[in-house]
Order: sequence, then structure tokens, then C-alpha cells
Amino acid sequence: KIVLQTVSQDSLDASKDLQKEFAIIEKKKEELANYLCEDQKKMSLEDIFGTMKTFRELFLKALQ
Repeated sequence: KIVLQTVSQDSLDASKDLQKEFAIIEKKKEELANYLCEDQKKMSLEDIFGTMKTFRELFLKALQ
């Protein structure tokens, strides 16, 4: 029973930590959307990573 309580508490702690991380990611996403003059509600993480990838590719091409 003690092991089960420990596992349950660890799971709850991990869940809380994960929720905090998601909140931080969401805040950063909103900040980046504002910086890029994009609609925060419509811009997904996939959009952000796609934009970053495109920027990186164009930047590297410009360097060449």
C-alpha cells in the first residue's frame, strides 16, 4: 500500500510539473506570436516551428 501511495504521489507531482511546463510553453508561444504580429489564438506550435524552420533555411541560404 505504501508503494502505491508513493507512486500515486509521484504521478501527481509529475502531472503538476507537466502542467507548469505547458503553461510556460503557452506563455512563450503567445509572446512569440505577438512578436511576429500573428494571432495568438490561431497560431499553433506547429506554425511556430514551421516559421522558425523557414527562417533558419532562408538565413543559411543568405549566408551562402
